[in-house]
Amino acid sequence: MIIILMGVSGSGKTTIGNDLAQRLGWRFIEGDDYHPAENREKMSAGVPLEDKDRQPWLDELERVITQTIESGDDAVLASSALKARYREQLRVDPEQVRLVYLCGSYELILERLKQRIGHFMKPEMLRSQFDDLERPADTLVIDIHQPPDKIVDSIIEQLSLPTTRLLLDGLMFPEAPRWRDGWLWFTDQHAQRIVRVSPEGESETIATLDDLPGGLGWLPDGRLLVVSMTKRQLLVLEEGGVRLYADLSDLASFHCNDMLTDDKGRCYVGNFGYDLHGGADQSPAELILVRGENDASVVAKELIFPNGCALTADASTLLVAETFASRISAFDVAADGSLSKRRIWADLGDAYPDGICLDREGLLWVAAPNQSLLLQVREGGEVVRRIKSMGAPYACMIGGSAGEYLFIASSETDDPEVAKQLKGGRIEVMEIQT
Repeated sequence: MIIILMGVSGSGKTTIGNDLAQRLGWRFIEGDDYHPAENREKMSAGVPLEDKDRQPWLDELERVITQTIESGDDAVLASSALKARYREQLRVDPEQVRLVYLCGSYELILERLKQRIGHFMKPEMLRSQFDDLERPADTLVIDIHQPPDKIVDSIIEQLSLPTTRLLLDGLMFPEAPRWRDGWLWFTDQHAQRIVRVSPEGESETIATLDDLPGGLGWLPDGRLLVVSMTKRQLLVLEEGGVRLYADLSDLASFHCNDMLTDDKGRCYVGNFGYDLHGGADQSPAELILVRGENDASVVAKELIFPNGCALTADASTLLVAETFASRISAFDVAADGSLSKRRIWADLGDAYPDGICLDREGLLWVAAPNQSLLLQVREGGEVVRRIKSMGAPYACMIGGSAGEYLFIASSETDDPEVAKQLKGGRIEVMEIQT
C-alpha cells in the first residue's frame, strides 16, 4: 500500500508522514525531494509553480509510486497533490494507493510557515497554494488542529492499517519471548510447551511440561531454564528431559511467572502474589534471585505483581514491570546480584506493563495488554511511540541479526479456559529502525 499525505505546504505532511511511516515500519518518501532544480529555484525566489512546472515532478512521483508497488513495498508519500488531475495521475492503482488530506485553515498554516527557517517555500506563496487547491471529496480528511501523534492515531484507525504483521498464530497463550541463535523462543503457556519460531515463520516445539511454563533463560553453558509456574520451581532442560534446578515454593507468595536471566546465569523470578484468576484480593509479591542450582533468596519485597524484567546494557540497573501498579521500578544491581536503591523509573498512568525489553538507545518497550498497545518509553515516563498490535500484547522482545525486529506475543484473552478453547494467541512482528 502507498499512502499519499496531501495538502498545502505547511500542513504537516513531512512530520506526519515520517511519524506514520515509523509507526507502520514503512518507507517514507518526501515528495519535495523530487522537484527539479528549476522548481526549487522558482519557489526560493517566491515565484509560484505553474502546471507546466509541476508536470515533470508529477511524472517522477508516478514512476516512484509504480516502482514501489511493483517491488511489493509499502510506503508513505508526502506530496501536495493540490489538483484533482494531479491526484488522478498519482493514484496509479486505486486499490493500493490511498489518499489522506491534511486540512487546516489559512491562518494556522501561515503561522506555521512563518516559523520555518531555510525552507524554499515562502510564506507569501501560501495564498497561491490555497488558490490552486481543489479539495478532494473522495478521501480521508484529517483536521490538523491536533497533536501529530493524535493525527497518526486517527489515520491508522480510520484506514484500518496494520502496524504489525502476523508471524505465527493458533497459539493458546504465548509469553516470555526471547531471541537466541536466530530463533524467537517463547512459552505457549496453556498448551504447556516451549516453542521457537524463525523470522520466516517456521516453528517447532522444543519441550512439553506437566505445568504452565513461564519465563525462559539460558545458563552460560547453553542449557535452557524455564519457570514452572504453579509448582513454583525453576527447571533446567537437559538431554534427558527437564529436571528441578531450584525450588522456589517457600519463597514465592503465589504462582511464579516471568524471569530474566543474566549473562552469569543468575535469574530474577517474579510471582503473582495472590490468586489473580481466582478473584483474590491484591497482595504484594517478592522478586526472587536464583544465583545457582538450589541457591535462591528474596531480593525485593512489596512489589505489585512483578512481571517482565530488563537489564541495562552495563548490567548495573534492573527494571521491573509492576503490572497492577502501572509503573516500571528500577534497582541498582550489586556484583553479587543483590538489589538496592529502589525507585520509580516510569509511571505509566493507566497502562498495565507486562513484558518489557530495552532497545539499543536505552528506551523501554512495554507490552500494555489493557490498552492493546506497545509503548516505547523513556526514563521518566515519556511515551515516545505507541504501536497498535493485532491482539492484546502480553510480552515483547527485540531480535534479528541486527536487532531489526520487535516481536510481540499477543492474545485475545488471558483467561486460561477461554484461551485453551479459542487458541487466539499469536506472535506478531514489526520492523524497527536500528
